[in-house]
Amino acid sequence: MTVKRLRLLTANLELHHAVKTLLTTLPLLMVLACGSAQAQVKPVGVAGDGKTDDTVALQAALNAAGKVGGEVFLPSARYLIAGTLTVPTGVTVRGSWDEAHHGAWDKGTTLLLTGGRGQENGQAAITLQQSSALRGVTMLWPEETADNIVPYPWAIHGVGMHNTVENVTFVNAYQGIKIGQPFSELHLIRNVFGCVLRRGIFIDSTSDIGRIENVHFNTHYWMRSGYPGIQGGNPGQVVPQYTTQNLEAFIFGRTDWEYVLNTFVWGARIGYRFIKTPDGACNGQFMGIGADYCDVGLQVDAIQPIGIQVTNGEFTAFVHPTSSGILVSPGVVGAMQFMNCNFWSTPGGAAVIHGNVQATFNTCHFADAAKPGVIVANRGHVAVTNCSFAGGGAAVVLQPGARAALITGNLQSGGLMVENGIGANAQVGMNEGPREYPVASLSHYRVKIGAAGDADFLGTGWYGSEQAQDGTEALGPAITTARWTNGNAMLRLPVTPGQAYTLKLTYTTRANTPPETVSVARGGSAPLVVGKTETTMLQIPAAATMNQHTVDVALRGQPWSPSVLYPGNNDTRELGVRVFVVEMQANGANGPLTDLTDETQ
Repeated sequence: MTVKRLRLLTANLELHHAVKTLLTTLPLLMVLACGSAQAQVKPVGVAGDGKTDDTVALQAALNAAGKVGGEVFLPSARYLIAGTLTVPTGVTVRGSWDEAHHGAWDKGTTLLLTGGRGQENGQAAITLQQSSALRGVTMLWPEETADNIVPYPWAIHGVGMHNTVENVTFVNAYQGIKIGQPFSELHLIRNVFGCVLRRGIFIDSTSDIGRIENVHFNTHYWMRSGYPGIQGGNPGQVVPQYTTQNLEAFIFGRTDWEYVLNTFVWGARIGYRFIKTPDGACNGQFMGIGADYCDVGLQVDAIQPIGIQVTNGEFTAFVHPTSSGILVSPGVVGAMQFMNCNFWSTPGGAAVIHGNVQATFNTCHFADAAKPGVIVANRGHVAVTNCSFAGGGAAVVLQPGARAALITGNLQSGGLMVENGIGANAQVGMNEGPREYPVASLSHYRVKIGAAGDADFLGTGWYGSEQAQDGTEALGPAITTARWTNGNAMLRLPVTPGQAYTLKLTYTTRANTPPETVSVARGGSAPLVVGKTETTMLQIPAAATMNQHTVDVALRGQPWSPSVLYPGNNDTRELGVRVFVVEMQANGANGPLTDLTDETQ
């Protein structure tokens, strides 16, 4: 190879490398350049100082973009909007956030909204027209204070087809997102987080599939925001008090084939509500939904006949002693399917059914007992299959108004308890039965209340297990747990048929509380001592155990609430006595003491 040809080849290689490098870096340089310019330039006339009303200037920018469609970018700043905005068809309003966040109003793109104060039914702060979107902004109402909550219109109202709301954070919205009215199709709500006070998301007038994904509502987005002046009083107390009395987080009117995925609310009056509007009711599927610390987790006032399907739901409802996980109102007709759902802390019942629905519960877990029963059917058709009930008391209560029930393949320690008020219209079988104990162990045994395995012996009327405290040292190191009754509770204790027993109940009550008694059917009763930790003995005659393998022990009295009896106490439960241990000894038995709660672990 000649020197000339070698130099030419080298030059070509260097040129090729330079072009390749340029082609590789040019797009990055363009992106950086565009991003840098975009991050610094606000729409013409927009101040973004949090003090100047930017409503008119922002609407002008939106109108200009609406002529051909496009994007109006709002870089990191505070934008005061004293009026309302309408996003035209084909326009996206985009802020700096690519994800939701925890109320970081002092960073990124924040909209300060003051319009419509006191006007719950006024025009929404932002109206989305067909095929328009709002992305990447924080919305905050600087004149709303926690100690004097005032109604505002909806933050966002979407109408027409393909409204999109994505990566939006509400710091303290009175009402969040309304879709429909007059019409909607194919809406998308994704990655919306924050605090909503009266209503979170309301879907109506939707005749084709809408989607809601990754939504999380919790009062702490406001309580921890630190925005000057808007908290007032004790927000950690007053805001949850307000929302548990007023908030309906997810409301579904007329919507066909609604798809809801990974949504959650804490501290609502109603977590998920299904209603009928002039346009109709809902059908759809709901997966990975959750309602925590609500008065009602999911309330059905109306659905379409084809109904709703709920999969992987989690529900707690313990704002009041009557709070329930699922509540079906009278007059509802349609199908309700719950699969692989979890219910706990639902003292008023995990599911209470007053409507003529077809309700199925399959592979669900119910962690706690409920005073009226875990699943209570006053009407309708109910199927409970392959479910587990961890608490004592009635798992399923079928009132005379229920039409039919199928209850099979379910688990409950001590045997599935079903109160059947519809006779042969209920098919009950192949469920867990009562545990059988060796005769020798029933001559002298104890049950540690609150310990693992105590659910085998609990009937209705018990709260969850808790640590034994408050002057219980005399009980000994083996007694470390207890449970409160709710004023009327039952124990179901194993016995040898025809054998007389002495029952010894160790418990505590609070001073100034109503009196309680312990009693056994056909076996008499004894008063409980009020105001201290005490042991009461009750003789159970052989007549009470004749032809019986268990005996029901009742603890009865007028319930009382610590929040009423003791000023400043926030415990709203209705309580009776706090029980530590129950001991049963057959008359004449001298054998060793057997701990049946240890035996059942």
